[in-house]
Amino acid sequence: MVKRVQIGDRVIVPVTAQCGQCWLCLHGRADACASGAGRPAVPIADTTDGMPVNGGLGGFSEYTVVWEEQTVPINTQVPAAELSLLSCVMSCGLGLAMRRMPVEEGTDVLVLGAGPLGLSAVQGARIQGAAQIIVVEPVRYRRELAMKVGATTVIDPNVDRGMNNADLIAKIRALCKNGMERSYAGGRGPNPAAYGPMFTLEAVGGDRFPPKVEVSPDPSGVESLQLAWTICPNGGVIRTCGVGHPPGSTVTFGAGQWSNQMKTHIPGNFAGVNTMRDIPAFVRLIEAGRFDAKSLVGQTFPLDRARDALQVAADRTTITGVVTIT
Repeated sequence: MVKRVQIGDRVIVPVTAQCGQCWLCLHGRADACASGAGRPAVPIADTTDGMPVNGGLGGFSEYTVVWEEQTVPINTQVPAAELSLLSCVMSCGLGLAMRRMPVEEGTDVLVLGAGPLGLSAVQGARIQGAAQIIVVEPVRYRRELAMKVGATTVIDPNVDRGMNNADLIAKIRALCKNGMERSYAGGRGPNPAAYGPMFTLEAVGGDRFPPKVEVSPDPSGVESLQLAWTICPNGGVIRTCGVGHPPGSTVTFGAGQWSNQMKTHIPGNFAGVNTMRDIPAFVRLIEAGRFDAKSLVGQTFPLDRARDALQVAADRTTITGVVTIT
């Protein structure tokens, strides 16, 4: 018997469930709910000609059957195109900045990547009260969007990278010094490696399709993970959420660094978002004008042009391709 929703409800179907009953949900980790990823496609009904109907995710049809645990009812007049992005990228980006170990007010934040995920992380950091939000992104229009939604500085890694990201690291560390050289006056002392963003939010991942816009110097996304570790100062936080790295790829660091360097790494799955708790709160932020979802809707397409929506997303010629059903 379905209790969570009723006929006529507007809903969001996120990629991660929240059953509220498994061990993970009961311990505040619904971002890893056991009823979500990997759930078998069990038939829940048959059509009149005997074909089984399976429940599961899917947005390229006029009708779909979803699990109750993967359905979030919402009460809002926000346009559907804006709400659709909360099913994954917008919620993940906000989660990077606002959940599990949220950005602290007045701190320096580095966001790697300014796709819809990274731009949502930028806004989450702004909402949290970050003093400085630095964005590293190779695509020009995405850097411009980042400035529109809250970034304070944008960097083109194709220009400022240098050998082994040395120039990029030096530039970011310089931006984060801000008069903090006096270690006994609330600063970090003379060691250059002590400087850097206290929160690094990685939203890059690997390129699954070649872009038709500016090409990243790191199509694998692995260098960005390495950069996130290297740029993080002692006491800092690294949040990662990227996917699509080449099979077998690795990130390396010294064993002593891993065991005793006081860096906190928090990996993704849905960036710590508990869907039933957090998605309605994110909707409220859109309603209040604190989160700009409209700017993250690049192009909309009718259902019969779903392939075109996927193509522009693969080409990265627009920030998102959204399929609408009227």
